[in-house]
Amino acid sequence: MTNNNDLIKKLKIGFMGTPSFAVPILNSLIKDNYHIEFVYTQSGRPAGRGLRKKNSEIYEVAKTKNINIRVPEKLDHEEINFISNKEIDIIIVAAYGLILPERILKIPKYGCLNVHASLLPKWRGAAPIQRSIMAGDKKTGISYMLMDKGLDTGPVILQKETEIGENDNFLKVHDSLSLIASQTISETILKFIEGKLATKEQNDDIASYADKIEKHETKIDWNLTAKEIRNLIYSLSPLPGAWTITKEGKRLKILSASIEEAKGEIAVLGENQILGCGQSSLKIKEVKPEGKKIMLFDDYLRGKNFSLGEKIFN
Repeated sequence: MTNNNDLIKKLKIGFMGTPSFAVPILNSLIKDNYHIEFVYTQSGRPAGRGLRKKNSEIYEVAKTKNINIRVPEKLDHEEINFISNKEIDIIIVAAYGLILPERILKIPKYGCLNVHASLLPKWRGAAPIQRSIMAGDKKTGISYMLMDKGLDTGPVILQKETEIGENDNFLKVHDSLSLIASQTISETILKFIEGKLATKEQNDDIASYADKIEKHETKIDWNLTAKEIRNLIYSLSPLPGAWTITKEGKRLKILSASIEEAKGEIAVLGENQILGCGQSSLKIKEVKPEGKKIMLFDDYLRGKNFSLGEKIFN
């Protein structure tokens, strides 16, 4: 019987990923001595004064380990040929950001395994963590899915659940799911290749979709219920941040808040940092003013000439 070390040595793996979510997963594979033939990643976003494109976090990890790096703008015929010539056993995909053509999906001996940050078929798509918190879900998880030509529609081979705590924001859930994936990726690959994991088709009838977060969605509508606003705040905290416009015409990000049953007028400042909403109220805790650091809402108010009973947000 082949032991794990022998199997790991025999496997040729490709990896596709871009943001910080994928970094612990790649590091885990490197630590476990998998042979990673190549890494595909997207170029980073423009940053700094010159707005130069910086390398993605995955790029930097692969660079330090001298792994072959590919940063194509699209997966064209050249890339298909490149991957075909590598005789890969399996490709691991974790938040890569480009749709894989069907021709690439068919290249690896064991297919392409996607690490998706939701309990599929719930929240297929680009922003599963944000949409899950926004919807008020109490749990989420990691789904290991064999990719097909659909959007996160392939059969699932393993899922790992975790709770979403009352005060868990996007960053905390993001990091928790990334850690779970990094701790389970190696065993999942081995069990799958050894035929110890059964595939389970997804039920399309109960699927939901996590569309990319659009800029207009990040602005707080104080006519919504306190629960809806609170979920929006935590789904976007700390970045990009749910925001509102103050009576001074300044943008203010709200990073944490709690629901209060007390009634209040919409966007009007009440006692104990309470703001009225369409239903119930919110107690604001942490905010980030334009060009300043995160601070307590109480400290923010001390520097303002806002009065109780006054509408302070638009």
